[in-house]
Amino acid sequence: MDLKDETEGPNPPAQPIPMANGQPPLSVVAREDLLADFGHQLRNELNAIVSAASMLSATATTSEQRELSAIVETGANRVARLLDDILDAAIIQTGDIELALHPFDVRASVESCLGMVVEEAGGKSLELSFRAEPDVPSVIIGDSRRIEQVMLALLHGGIERTERGGIGVELSCQPRGDLIELHFRVHDTGRGVPARILRSGLGDDTGAEAQLDVPGDALAIVSLSICRRLVEMMDGELRVEQGGVEKGPDAGTTFEFTILTQAMHAPAAVQQRTLEGMRVLVIAADATERRVMALQTELWGAPATVANVADALALVQAGQPFDIAIVEHRRPAIDGLALSIALRSLRSPAQLPIVLVTAAAPGPEEAGAADSGVVQATLIKPVPPHKLHDVMAQVGTHQEVTPEPHPEVPPGVLKVLVAEDNPLNQNTLRRLVGKLGHHVDVVSNGREAVAAVAREQYDAVLMDVLMPEMDGLQAAEAIVRRWPRGTRPRLVALTAMAAPGDQDRCLRAGFDDYMSKPIHLDELSETLSAAAGWRATPRGM
Repeated sequence: MDLKDETEGPNPPAQPIPMANGQPPLSVVAREDLLADFGHQLRNELNAIVSAASMLSATATTSEQRELSAIVETGANRVARLLDDILDAAIIQTGDIELALHPFDVRASVESCLGMVVEEAGGKSLELSFRAEPDVPSVIIGDSRRIEQVMLALLHGGIERTERGGIGVELSCQPRGDLIELHFRVHDTGRGVPARILRSGLGDDTGAEAQLDVPGDALAIVSLSICRRLVEMMDGELRVEQGGVEKGPDAGTTFEFTILTQAMHAPAAVQQRTLEGMRVLVIAADATERRVMALQTELWGAPATVANVADALALVQAGQPFDIAIVEHRRPAIDGLALSIALRSLRSPAQLPIVLVTAAAPGPEEAGAADSGVVQATLIKPVPPHKLHDVMAQVGTHQEVTPEPHPEVPPGVLKVLVAEDNPLNQNTLRRLVGKLGHHVDVVSNGREAVAAVAREQYDAVLMDVLMPEMDGLQAAEAIVRRWPRGTRPRLVALTAMAAPGDQDRCLRAGFDDYMSKPIHLDELSETLSAAAGWRATPRGM
């Protein structure tokens, strides 16, 4: 056999390799489709990891177990953020990204972002603060998801760089004709951002000047570049001021970004923070948990004193004034009930209202403590920040707290159908829904979901969007066509996709709600709470 080179020239052009099944060569497959599929598969696995770690953390009985589960959850969440950056960078390059404009509360949006990083900051003993100028409107028109994406990227970066001190967020505005220009400032006391990253991330020639062989440079540049492009899409600008890396480890960095937007209401409609000046006593078994909860209350202007059981009793006996006590109840680590009874013997409910935060559903003892006035409210972990805020506002001003449905104590057991083709996620969702106290059935595709809804009267259907045989969009359309609103279950889309327009496509198909993977227990709890009473009338079989 002659092994001579039969090509014309020494370096023939590479040819695309045809696929064995006759499909187009891999080189012409749309990059966006490949990335979307990659993102979907990876998010599915991350969803299972994050959800399992969250459940482990909620049921952990030792500090070591809580620490290990937190490491798993934090790591998985960081991988999810990296995945978001990679996919967004690709989408931005193609120019396919779109803004989804809607009215939203900008203060609540910033507070939500801060709530998401409280544990990360608390783990490093960093302080968090937030201040909004009085003239900032309460509701604006904008893309809250993209604003929060930029804010979270800057917060995560600040926490990563900072070893002592903290991160502060300021919100202000300036009129621009009929519009307003919002200014978001994120300041940290960390070591500063290398100039090479700033030049590349904030310039047009991303990566050109950076030393991409330096660990972390490439991802930092991509993240900063995405923030810049998103801000520019919102008719704004991203700027940075810092002391400089050369000026010491605590020189600090301030990122400021602006957006041009429209106010829904007059600036005078802004509401004052209801917890301003409230003195809080936080009692928990674990030092990190105490710091995290204290950070959260201080974001609302309520300074917190943290203590273990012995120190808390000593402080109250010494007459130190507090407006409210938040007491963890997690036996055997800490008996919050016994502590609450001891505190109540020292001060009346009017002098020191108590909020009990439990790791499990309240039993007869907890119910008795509430009925007898020992505790004024009970919350079950995980506690969403807005629920903690509302309960503190009510209890701290001696209002009667209206009991709300909690994850382990729902207003009634719901019948939930999960439609998911990934076995790992099937198992995870079954456990999550079961942990919330609801009945759950599981099917593997959209066709089976439609058939199950025809057989049984479900309160909610949690349905993956990408499934074999019949996908979630097709199944939602079939259910909506067959059963009118009021006789059908609440349809919730579960998606691991991150492409622009995903949420709109789901809502147009007939879904009533939308959740992005990875799914967190507190988000699932709120979503299922909305399904209670959704079906107004039973339908005929």
